[in-house]
Amino acid sequence: MRTVHLNDYISFSVNSNLAIHVDPMITANITVYTYVYKKKDGGFTTDVMDCEVDWKLNGDCVKYDGFKELYIKLYGKDKFDKLLKDVCEEAEKFVEGRVATSFPDIIRDEL
Repeated sequence: MRTVHLNDYISFSVNSNLAIHVDPMITANITVYTYVYKKKDGGFTTDVMDCEVDWKLNGDCVKYDGFKELYIKLYGKDKFDKLLKDVCEEAEKFVEGRVATSFPDIIRDEL
């Protein structure tokens, strides 16, 4: 029997916590769960697995379902879906940019 090493594929899991101030009254606290991979050119890229959103109204944490219900009653389901999509996209874009420009520094800081 003979074993031949073909390659190693190393990835990292990075969970980032962010706050997005939607307006003076609404804040979205978001946790972005990502895998980080090294690209062939030596840089890093992300694969976002999930975004978890917790809402705050006037600085106080509120239940997700209660916020969703209130927002839908005020503005409609389409507006809530757009708000959720927009804050998640903004958070993902921020994390992707941070990883692309600073991942080696992030690793050094955590070790």
